[in-house]
Amino acid sequence: MSMVHDNVIRSYSLDFEAETLTMKTLYHTDSVFEKTDVIFRGYLAHVFENETKGSIIFDIEEYPLNLFLKNERTLLAKKKKYAWPFYYQAETEFVGFFQAHGYKIFEIRSSYGLCGFVFAKQMEINVKEC
Repeated sequence: MSMVHDNVIRSYSLDFEAETLTMKTLYHTDSVFEKTDVIFRGYLAHVFENETKGSIIFDIEEYPLNLFLKNERTLLAKKKKYAWPFYYQAETEFVGFFQAHGYKIFEIRSSYGLCGFVFAKQMEINVKEC
């Protein structure tokens, strides 16, 4: 499991100019209280579903591009007409763009609430014990 398992999402913000999506989370038990920032740098695009107050992260993992293309064809077909995550015509163009620019796909899986994908160059996790 990652350092964000069972973290509650407090907020997320997007800075298009800095190409950064930041998700602020909280984890606490009787003996542990942590505030964790999940920062996606080199942000390109995201798609979230089931956003709700109190969303709990199950895990965030890198999703291999080939599996994403295979498993998320419906999502890509639905969003392609809106130039999401960018304008492309063929799958080979999509793959070439990701490889040329160093983008990765991060899958956010939830125990409750928000789930989805972030397309970015890297993910950073900063844990602050309080």
